Amino acid sequence: MEIKLINNIDEWLSKVVNASFAQSFEWGEILSAEGQKIERLKIVDKGQILALALVVYIDLPLVGCYAYCPKGPVVVSGGTVGNFEEALNKYFSARGCTFFRFEPIIAWPTSANIKKTIDLNPRATLVLDLNDNEEAILAGMHPKTRYNIRLAEKKGVVIKEEKNLDIFLKLMNVTGKRDNFGLHARGHYEAVLKNSAVKQLVAFFDSKPIATTVLIESGSILTYLYGASDYEYRHLMSPYLLQWEAIKRAKGLGSKFYDFFGVAPNIGSVSDYQFDSYHQYAGVTRFKLGFGGRYTESPGTYDFVIDKKRYWAYKTLRWIRRLV
Repeated sequence: MEIKLINNIDEWLSKVVNASFAQSFEWGEILSAEGQKIERLKIVDKGQILALALVVYIDLPLVGCYAYCPKGPVVVSGGTVGNFEEALNKYFSARGCTFFRFEPIIAWPTSANIKKTIDLNPRATLVLDLNDNEEAILAGMHPKTRYNIRLAEKKGVVIKEEKNLDIFLKLMNVTGKRDNFGLHARGHYEAVLKNSAVKQLVAFFDSKPIATTVLIESGSILTYLYGASDYEYRHLMSPYLLQWEAIKRAKGLGSKFYDFFGVAPNIGSVSDYQFDSYHQYAGVTRFKLGFGGRYTESPGTYDFVIDKKRYWAYKTLRWIRRLV
């Protein structure tokens, strides 16, 4: 078993079907465009591809670097990372990595070298099936959500599809300050919006941009990536109309699913979804639940430890940094 670089775009596209956008060819191009070092890899055994992984290398102070595989690897034909340990260790240790961080979509066993860690991407989401017609999708929404969509239309909110980085950043800064979250560097958002797989919708009221949504297309899935709004115009309910227009555009693109990308994890039973009202995603969860969709949850984030001493030092430095 060995890990090899993928240089053939068609080979990647033929194998990575309906995976998360974070394992898409387009997302790799976005990361590369903003200056990050990436590799597209395949794990091969006796000529058969078992898994693929879009990996980004991230430098660490004092302890080298680590390889990060967001929402992957994509298992193609059997096997688990547990089976891949020897190949992973050989490949990433040769690149000076302290550990390999990954976010599997399917259940994954831990071991002496595979440890659960803090989630980077949200592990839970809502996925809306787009096979129904628009009337049926609307009927599946919460009555208050339908009401807010119609209210935004009645109040004169207009949705346009246009890529405008300045509008996006202005609204994101307003939202970040209001909801107390940090933003990526400008270069990240610039690279995102320049990619052809990305769409931006803007809500206008009296020609003023009051809300925006950024979407990314990957395979048969359109994913809601970013959203921002001006709280001064909250009474116009523009985010509800933006989501409805995004869903309709997903259908127009031929997407089979609309992924809301990120809700609070379930603390109830399998058949009775409940979430912690104090969770950082509680507010957006209430908003997204109104549109319907099926709850799905992946196992979360894991570290495959390659260099135990440097990994211990990394964990210790993180612990100290949190104290100060």
